[in-house]
Amino acid sequence: MTFTELIDKLEIWDHWQERYSHYVPLFIGEANTGKNWEDWDKEVFYEFFMRSSDQCVSSLKLGYFTHEEKDLIKTNWSELSLLLQNLALNQHQPSFEIYYQIKDIIRKYTSNNKKAATNRLIAGLQPQLLCTIVNEDKLRVLIDLLNKNVEDFELELTYDWFQDSYNLLQIFKEKLNKDVFEIVTFPWQVYDYFQEQNTPSSTEQNDMSENKLDQQIQILEYKKQIILQGPPGTGKTRQAKELAVQLLGLNETKELKDNPQFKIIQFHPSYTYEDFVRGIVSKPNEDGDGILFKAENRILAEIANVALQNYNASQKAPDTIISKDTFDVFIEKIKDEMVENELHQYPITNSVYLFSADETKFKYKGDNWDAHKNGLNMKFSELKLIIESGAKERQDIKKMSDVEEKTRQHATYFMKVVEKFYEFKQTYQPETIWTKKVPLKNYVLVIDEINRANLSSVLGELIYALEYRGKAVESMYALEDVTNEVKNKLILPPNLYIIGTMNTADRSVGHIDYAIRRRFAFVDVLPESLDEDEYIHFNREGFEKVSLLFNTKNVSGEFEAKDVQLGHSYFIAPKDSPENIQKRNEIFRMKMNYEVVPILLEYVKDGVLIGNYENLDIKDYINTLKLNN
Repeated sequence: MTFTELIDKLEIWDHWQERYSHYVPLFIGEANTGKNWEDWDKEVFYEFFMRSSDQCVSSLKLGYFTHEEKDLIKTNWSELSLLLQNLALNQHQPSFEIYYQIKDIIRKYTSNNKKAATNRLIAGLQPQLLCTIVNEDKLRVLIDLLNKNVEDFELELTYDWFQDSYNLLQIFKEKLNKDVFEIVTFPWQVYDYFQEQNTPSSTEQNDMSENKLDQQIQILEYKKQIILQGPPGTGKTRQAKELAVQLLGLNETKELKDNPQFKIIQFHPSYTYEDFVRGIVSKPNEDGDGILFKAENRILAEIANVALQNYNASQKAPDTIISKDTFDVFIEKIKDEMVENELHQYPITNSVYLFSADETKFKYKGDNWDAHKNGLNMKFSELKLIIESGAKERQDIKKMSDVEEKTRQHATYFMKVVEKFYEFKQTYQPETIWTKKVPLKNYVLVIDEINRANLSSVLGELIYALEYRGKAVESMYALEDVTNEVKNKLILPPNLYIIGTMNTADRSVGHIDYAIRRRFAFVDVLPESLDEDEYIHFNREGFEKVSLLFNTKNVSGEFEAKDVQLGHSYFIAPKDSPENIQKRNEIFRMKMNYEVVPILLEYVKDGVLIGNYENLDIKDYINTLKLNN
């Protein structure tokens, strides 16, 4: 089927088209004045900001503001009006930064993230640029359906609603060669057509676990970081681990334990940048004189550094001949001689000697030293600086300002080792090694409960690094034991994937601001019946009874049912062999009585669930769900 053949099957929704053509130009006209909300045409202001259903831009009754949210928007109108005016005056080019600013402002004054309601306002101000499907999930489903079912249609998803909305509408305009007011209903009508034809959509395909994981892997490969969001009990953490298994090429989640390419961490409200990225720690000075304060990588910087090393190594051509660094060979030679020495020493004067080594330094001391009995540090980085300076005698070292004070004080001992290097270099014939292609590996970091921390504070400069993978950003802390030129830089390489999980029912935490939201793809993980899962017992009756509570009548208008409905994990029990029915029923009873019912009663207390159900006060009805022994 071609795009034209598809459109020919549609009959225009005249009523909606007429209302859209009437109200949208008026909306643009009012907004482009930048005036106070009280001075707007009352009918137009009501239509776009106050009406509770059937707005002219969106054909579905969803995503509307509560009375309290409307009042807050009006109270803080000055923050919004200039941005609305800017959009209204610009009908030719998309203004993505302003879209995001409007989202951020409205988000401040809404208890939940009313994405569709905000998208509706923005789309109404630039009808030539943005599509009327303001529900982000449905827009993605439509694009997926068009890609799969229309011969001459191809559009790559960006998973940013504004970008996808703009790209889709431009295709409609180009292919149909009509003004947007003539085709305004077509995107929704095409979506409706496919639903009526029962064509498998992305949402329906998600019912199959393999397809669901495949789609999320595709999103990760494009975006590099996603957040699995949904109400409690939908298995978000389990799904994050399953994604990690796929990305790392493993067979099962058990293999993630102690895997160097996988890390998992759980955020909490007191989590900081210093806990997550890089921070200062205090340690005893190895020279025995006081405390040192050093920067250390934390879990993100650690895994990013390992991933970056693998990524850089994998980019080198296969079968490359690489010369060994002369200084590195010299250091290894001294280590070998130290090991071969009966006393495990390497003399540098008649009474002072090296006696141990690690990856960054030698330790040295004298025979008759009363102080520093544990020895002093001779860092390789200091030796390199001396060699690079061309120093020939101890006085040259004493004049150097870029070495440590202790190095200048003990210039004699450092110079003795440097002289040994000069001697070694004169006779050393550079060695070569034959390297094979290093395989590129994936690395995965899972952040559980990602919205429980203040993300802007925890991520710091990495907000930039998330968007610009592979580019170095300045860290507020520099690692003292790193000698290369980017010692205070952080890089998130493209082979590092970040998967967050977020409980959408948790109102005790702050929202994720839009600057961060732009950098993550958000994927819904929703409650589903597990009747067909042969590995578990599923309490279908209990699941259905609880699910029926989450309807438009009983869920407060401040919430969306999908954000608060209890997930399937509250209704499952493991299968035993041989089957133990009594044990299964006891698990169902314990979960219902001590997990499900208390959460539902808490929902009533918090105003999430309201009204009556089956002629009972909703609290009384919930208590009837308790199971007997």
